[in-house]
Amino acid sequence: MDFKNIKGVPHYLFDDLNEYKAFGNDDVVVDSWRDGNEGDWVYTDDRYICQILKKSQVNHPGYKTPRTMIRTVCGSFICEQKSHTILGDNGVVENIYTFSGNYKATYSRAKDRKLNNREFLFARYVASGEDAISAYSKAYPKAVNKDYIKNKSNILLQKEEIRTMVKEEIKKILQDEGVTPEWIIGKYRDIADLSDRDTDRLRSLESLSKIAGLFDTDTKQEQLTVFQGFTPKQLEALQNGKETNVIAHADEKDK
Repeated sequence: MDFKNIKGVPHYLFDDLNEYKAFGNDDVVVDSWRDGNEGDWVYTDDRYICQILKKSQVNHPGYKTPRTMIRTVCGSFICEQKSHTILGDNGVVENIYTFSGNYKATYSRAKDRKLNNREFLFARYVASGEDAISAYSKAYPKAVNKDYIKNKSNILLQKEEIRTMVKEEIKKILQDEGVTPEWIIGKYRDIADLSDRDTDRLRSLESLSKIAGLFDTDTKQEQLTVFQGFTPKQLEALQNGKETNVIAHADEKDK
């Protein structure tokens, strides 16, 4: 799914019918965009789904009579001009008022581009401690189908761009709390010297090391899971250097 904000209103380009319906849309999708009316949802030539934002008659160079123009998030097109094709795989265009034809969109599809705004929001929500499903629901508020949300959130978590973004956001959050790699290295020495229990020392150090990314684990999901169990109370305990057992036993209390 892609989208473009036009005058503060998001307009969507859906990958397929399942995604379209998952966002609460029940209107029938017109099979050919050339036959759609203003406000209709239509299939593009490569079977993506977008909405006709405007349809009107325009004077077009090379034609003696007015032609039918439609405007979508993929650009503007002349219905009678067979060379004009709407390709959803190119994504949304920067300027929807352009007669796009075979125009290659400025923003390529999610698989080939950097994070779009909602993917960025998803990554930030996950980094702040939201579970993946909750993060997706907040980033994509129009998505209502639970199975769809679960599936899409899992897919996003597998994207390298999302993983990198989450890791960077976690680092920022920890740094804001004063938890830097240098700070953790110092705690290795302090906790090792002050704690009475070896298990407390090992558990707290292992958790903090994973969160800060000092030891890159096999999956970023493991880092996210650790971080979600890290409460404000624990951060406060870490900052003032007291009650390290609060950190060490966090996982036990949550089980």
